[in-house]
Amino acid sequence: MRLPQAPMRHVFVCFVLALSVLEAGLVACGAPGSAVAVGPPVFVLNFHHAEQGRSDQRPGDLVLSEFSAMTKVVWRTWGPTRATGSGKLTGVWCLPHCASRPYDATVTLSNVLAVRGKGYFTRYRVVADIPEEERRQADLAGVLPTP
Repeated sequence: MRLPQAPMRHVFVCFVLALSVLEAGLVACGAPGSAVAVGPPVFVLNFHHAEQGRSDQRPGDLVLSEFSAMTKVVWRTWGPTRATGSGKLTGVWCLPHCASRPYDATVTLSNVLAVRGKGYFTRYRVVADIPEEERRQADLAGVLPTP
């Protein structure tokens, strides 16, 4: 394939670069050395130690619902359409034993909704190896609140 001539070559290269990094949430075209974020910043409304909730990004501890929470979360990805992290899962459905021995788990946040100029994750799904008798009661998927 032959590349277009000078001005069109820049547009073509930028287009190819934009496609290759779109998944990461950045577009690498424009002035040399610049990057432009795609969409609004993405947050999760977190009630961990915040009764009214707070807009949070990559929280280490996250309340998923009134029944489940994640602690010691290390985020592998964050936005623009989903976030994935691994940490420890606990909940009222597994007390008292999981308070001292929480389950290893991976949480995925998704379904971004724009609220007051910010994006908020509105769904969560947890994957964890928990006993079948607790799995039926566990809160492993659901809706996250927004402001």
